[in-house]
Amino acid sequence: MSEAATEIRSAGVLRRLAALVYDSFLIFGLMVVPLFLVTGLVERGTGSGLQTDAVVHDLPVIAPGPLILLYEVAIVLGFYCYFWLRNGQTLGMQAWRLRLDTQEGGRPSLRQCLLRSLVGFASLLCAGLGYWWIWLDRDGRAWHDRASNTRVVVLPKRKR
Repeated sequence: MSEAATEIRSAGVLRRLAALVYDSFLIFGLMVVPLFLVTGLVERGTGSGLQTDAVVHDLPVIAPGPLILLYEVAIVLGFYCYFWLRNGQTLGMQAWRLRLDTQEGGRPSLRQCLLRSLVGFASLLCAGLGYWWIWLDRDGRAWHDRASNTRVVVLPKRKR
């Protein structure tokens, strides 16, 4: 094996979760800021302002619940798929020197990215069991790694 190949290793749980937390702040901004803008437009269009004595449940509804949920899912899927397809790294992954590769070492396809996102969400819903699985897996892969035939690797430190 070459020296470069031996430096690449699978990412552990804590590093992955740290990148996930970092990305969640960015995704939160992508979800909330447009909703504030829409709320402002709704407020301006109806002539009602937030500086009233109205109770919270009397404020205008921005959009029905299913529409907001669809928007949020589209933001999350779009965020991860865009960055994974572009260069294999989200911004959080760049900060923690992680990269998403196929098992063969190439860039993942759109299908792999979508499948990974959906199974990754299920992994989190099961109290993170899909992530904790990394400690049991002989290759250090989570449920969503296995399902999408991908892996998250730690990139070597850049030489100065």
